[in-house]
Amino acid sequence: MTIIPTLLQILLIIIAIAIVFHKENFTIIIYISSFGLVAATLYVLNQAPDVAIAEVAIGSAIIPLIYVISISRQGEFIVLDRVDHNELDETIDEKNIELYEVLTSFVDDNHLKMNVCSDIKGSDEALTKDLNVDLIISYDHDKQKFILKGKQSSILMDHLIKKTFHLDFIEIVTFKEGESID
Repeated sequence: MTIIPTLLQILLIIIAIAIVFHKENFTIIIYISSFGLVAATLYVLNQAPDVAIAEVAIGSAIIPLIYVISISRQGEFIVLDRVDHNELDETIDEKNIELYEVLTSFVDDNHLKMNVCSDIKGSDEALTKDLNVDLIISYDHDKQKFILKGKQSSILMDHLIKKTFHLDFIEIVTFKEGESID
């Protein structure tokens, strides 16, 4: 009878490792629910049914539901395009097209929809805070680079940095919440 708890504990370790290293959000939610169910089974085997019931209710039902709701609301990647496209010459315009191809690939990889806005006025700081803009694109003529600004706390910005590090015409600027970025 002691082999079952040992196997369940090993299964918990495997599920925990899968949660940490898996990339697909909805699969992680399934792993989290499974973790809660296996933990609840261990609680029952250790004569703690009250804790097991709480684990099933919270760890396998409520927490995954909260994750599903938050992930489903993160389905849109809002981009504010501050580039004056009338000022761009032909070579810069080609880089602009390549930039949008990279961004399209990025949102596809992250299962998001890109929403590009260009007519919103205001400071970059206010727009990222009030309108929840994920990325602000501008062009620096002195550096001859597109500047992509985004929140440092965003996991998506980490993914974007990895996707664009090899492109010399893109510079990514991250900022902390409340930090001036204008």
